[in-house]
Amino acid sequence: MKASDVVKQIQEAVGEAEKTGIRELQFSNLNAYLANVLATAVEQERGEPSMTEAQANHQLEVWKAQLSAHSTMSVEMFKSAVEAGQTALRSAIVINGGAAATVLAFAGNAITKGPILPGMPLLTHIGTALLWFMFGLGGAGIATGFRYLSQFAYNVSHGGAARWGRAGAVSNVVSICLGVGSFFAFFVGGVAAYHAIVLPTT
Repeated sequence: MKASDVVKQIQEAVGEAEKTGIRELQFSNLNAYLANVLATAVEQERGEPSMTEAQANHQLEVWKAQLSAHSTMSVEMFKSAVEAGQTALRSAIVINGGAAATVLAFAGNAITKGPILPGMPLLTHIGTALLWFMFGLGGAGIATGFRYLSQFAYNVSHGGAARWGRAGAVSNVVSICLGVGSFFAFFVGGVAAYHAIVLPTT
Protein backbone atom coordinates (compact mmCIF):
# COMPACT_ATOMS: atom_id res chain seq x y z
CA MET A 1 0.00 0.00 0.00
CA LYS A 2 1.31 3.40 -0.98
CA ALA A 3 1.40 6.44 1.30
CA SER A 4 -1.10 8.22 -0.95
CA ASP A 5 -3.54 5.34 -0.52
CA VAL A 6 -3.28 5.62 3.27
CA VAL A 7 -3.95 9.38 3.16
CA LYS A 8 -6.93 8.84 0.88
CA GLN A 9 -8.39 6.23 3.22
CA ILE A 10 -8.04 8.56 6.20
CA GLN A 11 -9.65 11.40 4.26
CA GLU A 12 -12.53 9.15 3.24
CA ALA A 13 -13.02 7.96 6.80
CA VAL A 14 -13.02 11.54 8.13
CA GLY A 15 -15.47 12.59 5.42
CA GLU A 16 -17.84 9.74 6.26
CA ALA A 17 -17.67 10.63 9.97
CA GLU A 18 -18.39 14.27 9.16
CA LYS A 19 -21.45 13.28 7.10
CA THR A 20 -22.88 11.41 10.05
CA GLY A 21 -22.73 14.59 12.14
CA ILE A 22 -19.63 13.82 14.21
CA ARG A 23 -17.70 16.99 14.97
CA GLU A 24 -15.08 15.58 17.31
CA LEU A 25 -12.92 12.48 17.00
CA GLN A 26 -11.85 10.38 19.94
CA PHE A 27 -8.16 9.58 19.99
CA SER A 28 -8.82 5.98 20.92
CA ASN A 29 -11.01 5.45 17.88
CA LEU A 30 -8.55 7.26 15.62
CA ASN A 31 -5.64 5.21 16.90
CA ALA A 32 -7.57 2.00 16.40
CA TYR A 33 -8.41 2.99 12.86
CA LEU A 34 -4.81 3.94 12.06
CA ALA A 35 -3.58 0.67 13.56
CA ASN A 36 -5.97 -1.22 11.30
CA VAL A 37 -4.75 0.72 8.24
CA LEU A 38 -1.13 0.11 9.22
CA ALA A 39 -1.71 -3.62 9.62
CA THR A 40 -3.39 -3.77 6.22
CA ALA A 41 -0.51 -1.84 4.61
CA VAL A 42 2.11 -4.13 6.18
CA GLU A 43 0.23 -7.22 5.04
CA GLN A 44 0.01 -5.91 1.49
CA GLU A 45 3.68 -4.92 1.45
CA ARG A 46 4.63 -8.45 2.39
CA GLY A 47 2.75 -9.77 -0.59
CA GLU A 48 4.12 -7.20 -3.01
CA PRO A 49 7.14 -8.04 -5.17
CA SER A 50 10.52 -6.65 -4.18
CA MET A 51 10.62 -4.56 -7.37
CA THR A 52 8.15 -3.09 -9.78
CA GLU A 53 7.52 -4.47 -13.24
CA ALA A 54 9.54 -1.65 -14.81
CA GLN A 55 12.46 -2.40 -12.52
CA ALA A 56 12.23 -6.11 -13.31
CA ASN A 57 12.23 -5.39 -17.05
CA HIS A 58 15.22 -3.11 -16.62
CA GLN A 59 17.12 -5.78 -14.69
CA LEU A 60 16.22 -8.32 -17.38
CA GLU A 61 17.56 -6.08 -20.14
CA VAL A 62 20.76 -5.46 -18.18
CA TRP A 63 21.22 -9.20 -17.66
CA LYS A 64 20.61 -9.90 -21.35
CA ALA A 65 23.15 -7.24 -22.36
CA GLN A 66 25.74 -8.63 -19.95
CA LEU A 67 25.14 -12.17 -21.18
CA SER A 68 25.46 -11.10 -24.81
CA ALA A 69 28.69 -9.20 -24.09
CA HIS A 70 30.15 -12.14 -22.16
CA SER A 71 29.23 -14.59 -24.92
CA THR A 72 30.70 -12.36 -27.61
CA MET A 73 33.91 -11.92 -25.63
CA SER A 74 34.21 -15.68 -25.06
CA VAL A 75 33.74 -16.40 -28.76
CA GLU A 76 36.29 -13.76 -29.77
CA MET A 77 38.81 -15.03 -27.21
CA PHE A 78 38.34 -18.58 -28.51
CA LYS A 79 38.80 -17.42 -32.10
CA SER A 80 41.95 -15.48 -31.19
CA ALA A 81 43.38 -18.52 -29.37
CA VAL A 82 42.68 -20.75 -32.38
CA GLU A 83 44.22 -18.23 -34.79
CA ALA A 84 47.28 -17.77 -32.55
CA GLY A 85 47.84 -21.53 -32.40
CA GLN A 86 47.42 -21.87 -36.15
CA THR A 87 49.86 -19.02 -36.78
CA ALA A 88 52.42 -20.53 -34.40
CA LEU A 89 52.27 -23.94 -36.10
CA ARG A 90 52.55 -22.37 -39.55
CA SER A 91 55.58 -20.42 -38.38
CA ALA A 92 57.17 -23.61 -37.01
CA ILE A 93 56.58 -25.38 -40.32
CA VAL A 94 57.98 -22.49 -42.36
CA ILE A 95 61.13 -21.90 -40.32
CA ASN A 96 62.00 -25.59 -39.96
CA GLY A 97 61.24 -26.31 -43.61
CA GLY A 98 63.23 -23.29 -44.76
CA ALA A 99 66.16 -24.21 -42.52
CA ALA A 100 66.15 -27.80 -43.76
CA ALA A 101 66.11 -26.64 -47.39
CA THR A 102 68.96 -24.22 -46.71
CA VAL A 103 71.07 -26.88 -45.01
CA LEU A 104 70.45 -29.31 -47.88
CA ALA A 105 71.45 -26.69 -50.44
CA PHE A 106 74.60 -25.88 -48.46
CA ALA A 107 75.54 -29.55 -48.14
CA GLY A 108 74.96 -30.13 -51.86
CA ASN A 109 77.18 -27.20 -52.85
CA ALA A 110 79.84 -28.26 -50.36
CA ILE A 111 79.99 -31.78 -51.81
CA THR A 112 79.85 -30.83 -55.49
CA LYS A 113 82.10 -27.75 -55.41
CA GLY A 114 84.50 -28.41 -52.57
CA PRO A 115 86.92 -31.10 -51.42
CA ILE A 116 84.45 -32.49 -48.88
CA LEU A 117 83.65 -36.17 -48.61
CA PRO A 118 80.84 -37.93 -46.75
CA GLY A 119 81.75 -38.59 -43.12
CA MET A 120 83.80 -35.44 -42.68
CA PRO A 121 83.04 -33.32 -39.56
CA LEU A 122 81.38 -30.59 -41.60
CA LEU A 123 78.85 -32.91 -43.16
CA THR A 124 78.34 -34.72 -39.86
CA HIS A 125 77.33 -31.50 -38.13
CA ILE A 126 75.21 -30.47 -41.09
CA GLY A 127 73.48 -33.85 -41.02
CA THR A 128 72.77 -33.40 -37.30
CA ALA A 129 71.30 -29.95 -37.95
CA LEU A 130 69.21 -31.34 -40.80
CA LEU A 131 67.91 -34.11 -38.53
CA TRP A 132 66.80 -31.59 -35.90
CA PHE A 133 65.10 -29.46 -38.51
CA MET A 134 63.26 -32.53 -39.78
CA PHE A 135 62.16 -33.34 -36.21
CA GLY A 136 60.85 -29.80 -35.89
CA LEU A 137 59.05 -29.98 -39.22
CA GLY A 138 57.48 -33.34 -38.42
CA GLY A 139 56.50 -32.23 -34.92
CA ALA A 140 54.76 -29.15 -36.28
CA GLY A 141 52.90 -31.27 -38.84
CA ILE A 142 51.76 -33.76 -36.20
CA ALA A 143 50.77 -30.88 -33.90
CA THR A 144 48.51 -29.58 -36.68
CA GLY A 145 46.79 -32.97 -36.80
CA PHE A 146 46.28 -33.02 -33.02
CA ARG A 147 44.94 -29.49 -33.21
CA TYR A 148 42.27 -30.68 -35.63
CA LEU A 149 41.47 -33.65 -33.37
CA SER A 150 41.09 -31.37 -30.35
CA GLN A 151 38.63 -29.12 -32.21
CA PHE A 152 36.68 -32.15 -33.40
CA ALA A 153 36.52 -33.58 -29.87
CA TYR A 154 35.40 -30.25 -28.39
CA ASN A 155 32.67 -30.01 -31.02
CA VAL A 156 31.39 -33.49 -30.21
CA SER A 157 31.58 -32.85 -26.44
CA HIS A 158 28.98 -30.07 -26.77
CA GLY A 159 26.40 -32.83 -27.03
CA GLY A 160 27.16 -33.82 -23.44
CA ALA A 161 29.85 -36.48 -23.97
CA ALA A 162 32.36 -35.84 -21.19
CA ARG A 163 34.91 -38.29 -22.56
CA TRP A 164 35.15 -36.32 -25.80
CA GLY A 165 35.84 -33.21 -23.77
CA ARG A 166 38.70 -34.97 -21.99
CA ALA A 167 39.99 -36.27 -25.33
CA GLY A 168 39.92 -32.73 -26.70
CA ALA A 169 41.86 -31.43 -23.71
CA VAL A 170 44.50 -34.16 -24.09
CA SER A 171 44.81 -33.52 -27.84
CA ASN A 172 45.18 -29.81 -27.18
CA VAL A 173 47.98 -30.39 -24.67
CA VAL A 174 49.76 -32.77 -27.07
CA SER A 175 49.48 -30.21 -29.87
CA ILE A 176 50.95 -27.47 -27.67
CA CYS A 177 53.83 -29.69 -26.55
CA LEU A 178 54.63 -30.69 -30.12
CA GLY A 179 54.51 -27.06 -31.24
CA VAL A 180 56.90 -25.98 -28.49
CA GLY A 181 59.14 -28.96 -29.31
CA SER A 182 59.18 -27.89 -32.94
CA PHE A 183 60.58 -24.46 -32.05
CA PHE A 184 63.05 -26.10 -29.66
CA ALA A 185 64.23 -28.41 -32.46
CA PHE A 186 64.77 -25.39 -34.71
CA PHE A 187 67.06 -23.73 -32.17
CA VAL A 188 68.99 -26.96 -31.53
CA GLY A 189 69.37 -27.47 -35.27
CA GLY A 190 70.54 -23.88 -35.64
CA VAL A 191 73.25 -24.46 -33.01
CA ALA A 192 74.33 -27.64 -34.84
CA ALA A 193 74.50 -25.75 -38.14
CA TYR A 194 76.56 -23.03 -36.45
CA HIS A 195 79.05 -25.61 -35.22
CA ALA A 196 79.17 -27.16 -38.70
CA ILE A 197 80.18 -23.87 -40.31
CA VAL A 198 82.19 -22.13 -37.59
CA LEU A 199 83.80 -25.19 -35.97
CA PRO A 200 83.80 -27.81 -38.73
CA THR A 201 86.66 -29.87 -37.27
CA THR A 202 85.25 -30.34 -33.75
